[in-house]
Amino acid sequence: MSKSLDELKASIEEMEKQLAEAKKEYRDLRTAGLRDAIEARKAADEAVKEELKNLGYSNTYSYSNPFISWRNF
Repeated sequence: MSKSLDELKASIEEMEKQLAEAKKEYRDLRTAGLRDAIEARKAADEAVKEELKNLGYSNTYSYSNPFISWRNF
C-alpha cells in the first residue's frame, strides 16, 4: 500500500508542475496582446521624441504626456 501512496504522491507532484506550466502559458497567451501594445507604444513614443528632437524641440513632449507632466507642477 505504501508504494501506491508514494506513486500517488509523485503523480500529484507531476500534475502540479504541469498545472503551474499551463497557468504560466495561459497567462502569457492572455497578456501577449497587451505586451505587444505596450512595446509598440514605447517605440512610437521614442519615434516622436526623436522627430521632435530633429525639429529642434527639447523635452516639450514630456508636457503632453499626462503620466509625466504631473511631476513638473
